[in-house]
Amino acid sequence: NSKDASRGAEKLLDTMIDKCKSGDLDGSPDAVTYNSVMSAYAKQGDVVGAQKVLDRMQMDYDAGNKAAKPDIRSYNVLIDCWAKSSKPDAPKGAQKLLEIIIDKHKSGDLDRGPNAVTDCSVMAAY
Repeated sequence: NSKDASRGAEKLLDTMIDKCKSGDLDGSPDAVTYNSVMSAYAKQGDVVGAQKVLDRMQMDYDAGNKAAKPDIRSYNVLIDCWAKSSKPDAPKGAQKLLEIIIDKHKSGDLDRGPNAVTDCSVMAAY
């Protein structure tokens, strides 16, 4: 089931991080890795799980893993997750993320701003 898939994806991420820290694996998880795990949560509309992965991604980036920098895809996955969540506050959650994207893009923390995928995902949350 999809809950098992998302938990399994996160366990693989944990294993990858542990192996990197111990020197058993070259490289570190990158944005694609984190976005893939977030996507597993997004497919089931698990906003808490997807947000947790985005938070880990940001912490990894802040700790020096420049390959883990959240990108527009990261935020689009989370907005899509809100749209699939069927939560009553989904429109508010998606709108808040859109504002974060705009602010981060203006400040230079995000290389690309909102795109067509962002817009469609925000609309789908309503």
